[in-house]
Amino acid sequence: MLNSTQRSAAQAAHETAFDLSLIKDERIGDVLFLIASMIALISTYQAEETIIIEEFSQTPQPDRSARTVAASSWTFLIGSILIAYVAIVRYREIAASAPDASPLMLKGRWFTALGDIVSVIGFGLSALGDQLKAHASSEGPTIAR
Repeated sequence: MLNSTQRSAAQAAHETAFDLSLIKDERIGDVLFLIASMIALISTYQAEETIIIEEFSQTPQPDRSARTVAASSWTFLIGSILIAYVAIVRYREIAASAPDASPLMLKGRWFTALGDIVSVIGFGLSALGDQLKAHASSEGPTIAR
């Protein structure tokens, strides 16, 4: 049987591990956003290349940028899901475990979680739209950003 000091130490260790896990998840989301931004940048170069080649050769070129933009959008969506998950868990954790938390802090965390949920919806719609454009990519560059 654990005494109260041992229980407190075990609970503190569990909370620390949980907080570190959330930070890791948030970092993964941030890295995914960085990767998605690089993929989006590559797609702009692909679109530019397509336009220039078509201008000088007068022959239609396949649009490689559409699939790249779709890959970028899906990566943004996955990253935004991770970040929203972390925001929601942090809000629920502080609301449940800190009854003395200030209403302003709770409201701030709630707005952060809500904003991240809206971002997930936006990135999801963008990913669907970019995927549809990638399937119909024979009409030229489809840069959305």
